[in-house]
Amino acid sequence: IREINMLAKTPQPGLGDFDLKKIVVDLSPPFISAKSWVIADGRTGAILFGRRETDRREIASLTKIMTAYTALQLASCYGVNIYKTYAKVSANAAAIKGTTAALEEGDTLLIIDLLYGMLLPSGNDAAITVAEYFGKILSKNKSPNTTTSNTSFEEDLHPKTKTRNILTIVTQQEILTEEGVFVEEVNRLALELKLINTNFVNSHGSHLYCNKSSASDIAKFTRVAMMDSLFKDIVSTKAYECKGYSKLGHEKTFIWENTNKLLGKSGCTGIKTGMTETAGPCLVTSVRTKSLNFLIVLLHSKSMDDRWQEVIKLKAWALERIKEVDKISQNRKRVKRKIMRSLK
Repeated sequence: IREINMLAKTPQPGLGDFDLKKIVVDLSPPFISAKSWVIADGRTGAILFGRRETDRREIASLTKIMTAYTALQLASCYGVNIYKTYAKVSANAAAIKGTTAALEEGDTLLIIDLLYGMLLPSGNDAAITVAEYFGKILSKNKSPNTTTSNTSFEEDLHPKTKTRNILTIVTQQEILTEEGVFVEEVNRLALELKLINTNFVNSHGSHLYCNKSSASDIAKFTRVAMMDSLFKDIVSTKAYECKGYSKLGHEKTFIWENTNKLLGKSGCTGIKTGMTETAGPCLVTSVRTKSLNFLIVLLHSKSMDDRWQEVIKLKAWALERIKEVDKISQNRKRVKRKIMRSLK
């Protein structure tokens, strides 16, 4: 860990060799099975501690953090009211394997509800539906900087009440390309955020594709996403219920539970789980204390259950290490003041 090395190489006034060696030894992290991990300051994004945090790895459904963030950015940019705008589930979205929000082809849901379906039960189908919707908008516009007054939307009727709501229709011929257009925008935003170890090829993180990033990059884009109050509210929600409509216009009820078992425990306020055979169990967690806010990223833990315990261990360890480093800092300041007084 970089902080340990810095302390070891920097002269410590007032600290004998024995004390310094003891501190360095005491700063050793607990055993963590994750192949890469990082602890970042949730307020500033600064990387505090980490192990192999810049290694590029598959990140499974942690991909959906950037998918949701990009969708919210595009909704704001193009004036899409996600609380009134419906999107239809395509055959492509309904057929996706892995974790789903139990959506069927032809189902129609509000964009806001699809965001919950993407982030709580980690619905691959919801992620693709959102990606296709905004991919259609992007296909009609050369740049996301285009104003909504220059944007031409098709209109569709509310599937039940028949009142008008803006809805971008994704035709069967366009389905295979709209997600790709959206993913291009995700990667453009990744470049803006200077995520040098990150590349996305789909909106959901299936192991069939090589969505790759690093623990440090994930901490960066997660911190940015958490600055959006709606995103922050969604990932801190334990369960969510909403209404949608079937292909025939019948009302359907969807109930989703958050896959993050730590939510509400040990100061955990989010954020996202992930798991595929090749990426292994992954987790991004926001952990709050009275004065600190940590983002903890685990990539490829040994097991699903190990993730929960390892977050708790890293939180406790980080708090103790910060206290130790603070003691060293305070001691150095006291010694410096003493030396300055002696020179007067």
